[in-house]
Amino acid sequence: MCEDLCPGYRFFAYDNYRLYKGVVFDGKQTEHLALDVEQIASSDADLTLQVKVWSTNQKGFRVNHYIADVILVKQVTVAPQLSGLDSDIMTNGEPSLETTAPYENGTLFHGPSFQSIQQVLDIDEKGLMLRCNAPTIAKDNQGQFGVSSTNPFVDDVLYQAMLVWVKINSNKGSLPSSAKRYEQYELIPQGADFYVSLNVVSDQPNAMSADITLHSKTGKVYGQMFGAEVTISDALNPLFLQNSVIKTSQDRSVSAE
Repeated sequence: MCEDLCPGYRFFAYDNYRLYKGVVFDGKQTEHLALDVEQIASSDADLTLQVKVWSTNQKGFRVNHYIADVILVKQVTVAPQLSGLDSDIMTNGEPSLETTAPYENGTLFHGPSFQSIQQVLDIDEKGLMLRCNAPTIAKDNQGQFGVSSTNPFVDDVLYQAMLVWVKINSNKGSLPSSAKRYEQYELIPQGADFYVSLNVVSDQPNAMSADITLHSKTGKVYGQMFGAEVTISDALNPLFLQNSVIKTSQDRSVSAE
């Protein structure tokens, strides 16, 4: 959408992302969402657009859902190289039993289109590494805003990595709340393997923040998120597990048919 409004510019980053009230697709969600786009800064090389997603509730009041400052550039910077990768872990990492099924054991609640995580290669109190594969989604199933200059089906794994780390380290559920910045250097092709490296910045009883990198096996950086934060709560555990159980049962029924 932002690129359509600004011909000649490409998406590169967003700053100050915040989730106010997410949209839950439970059959009761609002049918119409509004998107406000306002240019707030510009230079010879880039533009910054503040983007707000909102709706109107049944009482006629505005409800803010998401906000971020989207940065468009004329030329995307060459992808950096991630240093310090442990090639032995990436090649021979063995998952423990508790990390092999995050989409089925109540750690995550995401449907097949968002299931990138293939294996938890390494995890400790300082972070984790995941082996992933970018889902291939038929164009007819991508919705109004599908894969273009960004891939929402892959990008979601940035926060999924945080939810996995929180669950394994505290046995609690968590949900995204904000991020200071995300930079994208290269789009990960559908069907391609990639890796996620997460470094914990802060770990508190009710919140956790981290820096997260999407990269290739050789360390080429596809994207980096800085200062991402999730809110942690015991109350989310039964909700995640219920959703995972229902979804898994439905998937098995479809497979059996």
